[in-house]
Amino acid sequence: MTDKLTGARPVPGALDVKHSACTGCRLCEMACSVAHENSVFPRASRIQVAQFGAGPIDVPVVCHRCSDHPCVASCPPKIRALSVDPEMGTVRIDNSLCLGVKCGKCAKACTHHTAVFFHPKTRKPLFCDLCSGAPECAKVCPAGVLSYMPGSAFDGRHYAKSSPADIARGISLRFLPSRGARK
Repeated sequence: MTDKLTGARPVPGALDVKHSACTGCRLCEMACSVAHENSVFPRASRIQVAQFGAGPIDVPVVCHRCSDHPCVASCPPKIRALSVDPEMGTVRIDNSLCLGVKCGKCAKACTHHTAVFFHPKTRKPLFCDLCSGAPECAKVCPAGVLSYMPGSAFDGRHYAKSSPADIARGISLRFLPSRGARK
């Protein structure tokens, strides 16, 4: 797979997320939707910013490409609509085979709990493809919350072990200890 404009090959890597620095501007959602949908359509973004509490605490949620790809493994054997891109390590979807929300096994298998989103119109799952090695979300993030680490072999399971709500709770305890203690 090469870039259509430059002819350059994509560089595999990882998207680093500094959760506690998110300001909730949602520019990442807009940039992603423009890159993939050719319009500002945040609900069809491959990255979503979840908001928690009265603070509010904003937590970017995106597929981090777990090394064992539980979402791909959960795709029914007779369908096999999901696969792993051998170059980038991202999840690929064959929309002609995928049953979308009718099945939803990929979303249920996600160890990050909510990193598989469904397109509001097609009802098919959306997975971050790292924009072929140049993530648009990271390019526009004014707070430096998102950054792309080309060549990184970082296993996304590190991020996937906590739910967005758990991440928000940890941020709350760190910055608002008296509020974070309440349930």
